[in-house]
Amino acid sequence: MAMTLSQLKTFIAVAEDGSVRAAAERLHVSQPSVSGSIAALSDEVGVALTERDGRGMKLSAAGEVFLPHAREALGLLEQGTRMAHSASAKEQATVRIAAVYTAAEFVLPTLLRAFREAHPEIPIQLEIGNREHVLALLGSREADIGIGGRAPDDGMVEGLRIATNRHVIVAAPDHPLARQQKIALRDLASETWLVREEASGTRRLVDEYLAGAHIVPSKTTIGSNSAVAAAAMVGLGIGIVPLVAVEHLIVAGSLVQLDVAPSPPSRDWFALLPVRRPSPAARTLAEFLTQR
Repeated sequence: MAMTLSQLKTFIAVAEDGSVRAAAERLHVSQPSVSGSIAALSDEVGVALTERDGRGMKLSAAGEVFLPHAREALGLLEQGTRMAHSASAKEQATVRIAAVYTAAEFVLPTLLRAFREAHPEIPIQLEIGNREHVLALLGSREADIGIGGRAPDDGMVEGLRIATNRHVIVAAPDHPLARQQKIALRDLASETWLVREEASGTRRLVDEYLAGAHIVPSKTTIGSNSAVAAAAMVGLGIGIVPLVAVEHLIVAGSLVQLDVAPSPPSRDWFALLPVRRPSPAARTLAEFLTQR
């Protein structure tokens, strides 16, 4: 017997909910039905995909490896279904964009307006999250294209460069070092650094930057680059943020850019596409963005 869509959906529900009971409630089926689907799928794959975890259930090592492929398979089928309906109705399928916060706030609005003017036949849907969330949506095919930092090295996503993403260190205008030139990074070791959450691409950049200087300062975690900037403005600490997110605040005098050596590294913005079967609308958008 070949594996079924129902089995894959049940497996993903168990993986996300951590128990047969919770998965059954989500799927509106009986617990024996969930257990039977998982057993049948494991038989089809040829290895146990789950194992007991106290009163719950967790994925086995084999199940962890199988999970992203199950998500992608379901996502591809859902993408195909959407495209088939659009073709039947002689309409263009919606391009579902997943973008990191800063790109969605400061980079994409102007670009998407230009894209809509050039391609009014392609509807647009935008979801916002951190890097981890964007990559998860791409992996499960719940998004057709992502906008963020460079592609991961797993070979599942290709990145097309669309712009430079310069980062700066900002502080309140009355910070003692606000007017000092050529501040050594090591001299900021005693400062409180305002940083993004662990899943953020900006957080990874900050951690690598500080590690390169062999300093371990105090950190306060804040959930967005805009919030980091707001906290820096009132003197809660200093932070590294994309210049595009704070340039207007620096010009207005609400923030100052610290002159630190070495400077924070620059990154690039990328359009991120699934390597396997990207949607035609997503490919059109990606190519448009790279030419702007």
